Amino acid sequence: MYQVIALYGEYEPWWFFEDWKEEIISFEEFDSFPAALQNYQEKYNQLQLKFVNHVTKKHYLTAFWNEEEKRYCEDCEDDLQLFHSVMLLKEEQPIEAIHQVSSI
Repeated sequence: MYQVIALYGEYEPWWFFEDWKEEIISFEEFDSFPAALQNYQEKYNQLQLKFVNHVTKKHYLTAFWNEEEKRYCEDCEDDLQLFHSVMLLKEEQPIEAIHQVSSI
């Protein structure tokens, strides 16, 4: 199974800190990679229209942000950047390689 997950919070999606699932704002599952990829790309395109800044790591883990969107952290006494993220996972794990169709 493939999952397309949208997050909103203080961490970029590639960190997978212990509490990363608390930042989930949407979770969708797909039986096939092409269906999941289409959904990921739709979410990616929507976020790209709203945010100038973005970084993608490990192929399908993308964080979007704007410099003005921050949250004050009392423990660290500083403002923390907030991220809108979208991830495409397989069995809730990062996909390390881009899937390619073989033409033999």
